[in-house]
Amino acid sequence: MARQIITAAALLSMLSVPALAETPAQPTDELVTEARAKVKAFGGSLKQALQAAIKEGGLTNGIGVCNTVAPEIAADNSSEEWTISRTSLKVRNPDNAPTDWQKLQLLAMDKQPVKNGKPVEVWQVSEASGQPAFRYMSAIPTQKLCLGCHGKNIDPDVKAKLAELYPNDQATGFSEGDLRGAFVVTYQPTTK
Repeated sequence: MARQIITAAALLSMLSVPALAETPAQPTDELVTEARAKVKAFGGSLKQALQAAIKEGGLTNGIGVCNTVAPEIAADNSSEEWTISRTSLKVRNPDNAPTDWQKLQLLAMDKQPVKNGKPVEVWQVSEASGQPAFRYMSAIPTQKLCLGCHGKNIDPDVKAKLAELYPNDQATGFSEGDLRGAFVVTYQPTTK
C-alpha cells in the first residue's frame, strides 16, 4: 500500500512539472537583465542630474530636480511595454506609494537592503489577469548624498523647500545604509 502511494505521488509530481516549468514568452533571465539595465540607466541619470543641480544651486535646487526631472527621467527610460518608477515605505511624493506587492518586498528589503555589496533585488513572473507579466524591484540604500534631504538633521532652508513642494513628506529620518526605497520595473507585453 505504501509503495502505491509513493508511486502515485511520484507520478503526480512528474505530471505537474511541465505546468510549473512553462516559461513566459520572454525568458526570465532576459527580463531581469533588461530590468537591471533600466535601473542602471534611470539611477545613473538621476544621480547625475541631482549632483549637477546641487553643485549649481545647493540642496534646495536638487529638490527641484527630484520634483520635476525625476519623473521625466523615469518616462524617458520607460516604453509601451516597460515602466520604471520608484517607491518607498516612507514616500515623499504620494504618487509613488507602493502597491501591496511592493510593500511586502520593501518590508523584506528593509531588513537587509544590501547583500554581498549589492542592493537586494526581487522579481516575479505572473500570468494573473490585471498583473504585470514581470515585475522587478531593486533596493535603494540611503547614500551620503541623500542625507541632506532625507536624513535626520536637515537644514531649515531645505526643510522649507520640502514643505513647499511636498506638504505630506514622510521621507526623512534616514541614516546612511538604510533602505530609502526601491526602483520598480514592470514589463507588460502589448497584445496585437
